[in-house]
Amino acid sequence: MEIQIDTLYKSLYIFIKNRINNNADAQDITQDVFLKLSSSNTEEVKNLKSWMFTVAKNSIIDYYRKNNYHYNSEELPYTEDNDNNTVAVEELSTCMLTFINQLPADYKELMLLSEINNMPQKEIAEQLGINYATVRSKVQRGRDKLKKLFTDCCNIEQDARNSIIDYEEKTNSCQSDPYDCSDKNDKC
Repeated sequence: MEIQIDTLYKSLYIFIKNRINNNADAQDITQDVFLKLSSSNTEEVKNLKSWMFTVAKNSIIDYYRKNNYHYNSEELPYTEDNDNNTVAVEELSTCMLTFINQLPADYKELMLLSEINNMPQKEIAEQLGINYATVRSKVQRGRDKLKKLFTDCCNIEQDARNSIIDYEEKTNSCQSDPYDCSDKNDKC
């Protein structure tokens, strides 16, 4: 439970810090959210993480109101799905390189160029002297292999558009790799 709280604290703090430029205020708001959690009846809450991010969003709005800062909805973009998506994707992206390094060699180089260096597939084909159709096919298969590595490590929750909403590490499933990134965030 302590690891989950620590991980959730980090995610929530990053979320708040990205919207408030003052470290001390961001820490205060994060602690306020946890204080609200401890004094609330959360038995009826279906998704605690989502609930906490909603409380954080409202606390950020209160912070700006208290400081007489006038903002519009574009300055503080928020939808519950987008924020959870952003945090989950940011956390999972820290594992991308670790998982790419676990791929077979013929996929590893293609995925590094495509996913890490954001190189267009046509350029990859030219640089490696491989047929473009082969590159497209192997990149797609590499993405499927990466997806399997992620899903073997974590339960990933997606919305109707297949965007990542949230994730949770499967018990000890990521521990087989000595370079496992779960140490960074105590998650996958």
